[in-house]
Amino acid sequence: MVQTTSRSMHIATAKAIAGEAWTSEQAYETLRDLCDRFGHRFAGSDGEKAAASFMADRFRDAGLSNVHLEPFNYLGWVRGTERISVLEPFGAEVRSLALPYCPAGTLEAELVSVGDGEVDGYASAGATAGALKGKIVLSAAETAGRNGRPSSHRRDKYMRAVEAGAAAFLYVNQNPGDMPVTGGLEGGGVSQAPIPGLSLGFENGAFLLRLLDRGPVRLRIETRADFPPAMSSNVVAELPADPDSPFRDEIVIAGGHLDSHDIAPGALDNGAGVVVIAEAARILASIARERGRGFSRTIRFVLFGAEEIGLLGSYEYVAHHRETLGQVRFMLNLDTTGRGQAGSESVIVSGIPELVPWFQSLAGTLDYRMEIHDRFTSSSDHFPFAMAGVPSANVGTTETAASLMGLVGRGWGHTTADTFDKANPKGLQSASMVAAWTLFSVADAQDWPTGRREPAEVEAQLMASGMLEDLVASGRWPSAR
Repeated sequence: MVQTTSRSMHIATAKAIAGEAWTSEQAYETLRDLCDRFGHRFAGSDGEKAAASFMADRFRDAGLSNVHLEPFNYLGWVRGTERISVLEPFGAEVRSLALPYCPAGTLEAELVSVGDGEVDGYASAGATAGALKGKIVLSAAETAGRNGRPSSHRRDKYMRAVEAGAAAFLYVNQNPGDMPVTGGLEGGGVSQAPIPGLSLGFENGAFLLRLLDRGPVRLRIETRADFPPAMSSNVVAELPADPDSPFRDEIVIAGGHLDSHDIAPGALDNGAGVVVIAEAARILASIARERGRGFSRTIRFVLFGAEEIGLLGSYEYVAHHRETLGQVRFMLNLDTTGRGQAGSESVIVSGIPELVPWFQSLAGTLDYRMEIHDRFTSSSDHFPFAMAGVPSANVGTTETAASLMGLVGRGWGHTTADTFDKANPKGLQSASMVAAWTLFSVADAQDWPTGRREPAEVEAQLMASGMLEDLVASGRWPSAR
């Protein structure tokens, strides 16, 4: 049962949050400015830097405290040119898009399809027998999944190609419209990717598959890119706790990534999450002023830089704040939140099963339907916190605008179509309400049911999920604590 200082006060505050959320279009207006004024916000770009300053000002406008930027350095990537030429069975050009951290170079090799890029697809193509060594692998991007299981992440499909000795990796969007789907490769922020990785739109992927049906296909791939030193920043702001609260030294974090890819303004991924965080901050700050005090715990809002190339901002935050992680009771991640219909929010708890009934009780108390699941995942900014043992969850959207149109996987995400016109103002209002409800409820909870995980517990989860070996190899485990 969710308990704050009193049930009646909890309900009254929840109603005030709903009123603030549903009578303001601030989130929609902020998203319009974020997209139209700054363009893409790729890590280290002028757009990302300007957007960070802009959002810091929005936090200040909301009356938050300790607003500042925390910069960090890493190895950058600047897109050059890319070209794929068909050499056999006849000459042709195929439009493509190099994936971030794709190395520069030229190669020629035979093309082999691995289907949807899952383990069995690679096995059928002879990966274990060495049949993919020196070949160019053609894989489907995220699909609708099979047998109730989600599709593997892009990096998993890519690393299967690397481990099979492939010369290059081609990644085909499964949504029509000639939209190559981008996304970071292994090594982002640290080194060049092991082999070239490029994306194709659905139609060009279908063209290559038709050629394979006729016989052998040979391609030439040419890529150019620069890898300069780069800097990004996390944007941090706080709503201080009530100084008289017994939980005043504890912290609840709301975070999401500010950066986008370099081909679109990233309205849905993750501009929507950014403005939902800002709107939740505005709402909660307004309510704190009205009641004359903060909540029982400090709420810290963090917009992470450089997520799209490898969760760099959140890893940096966890490392930089390792001495105070013990004070963090919960981290709420908002990634692609508010990108669909109002009322379709979901909460995905990251490997903390005891939080599922707590959130179910919260939804019941507020008389608001939300899907609540427990799933240990690694592809967003909650994960560095989870590795450090901090309980975390992500607020997502079950009925996205793209899925309602029949698109699979990321829909418009990571493509040139991730633009402001896809945003739904009511979806942003609804998501802002849910985010503010959640943060208020955790910050004022008297019965928070979980605590920080011990390293052995986290390691067991990583091992069970098949992540441990890669994290050890990359130096990400053991985690900063």
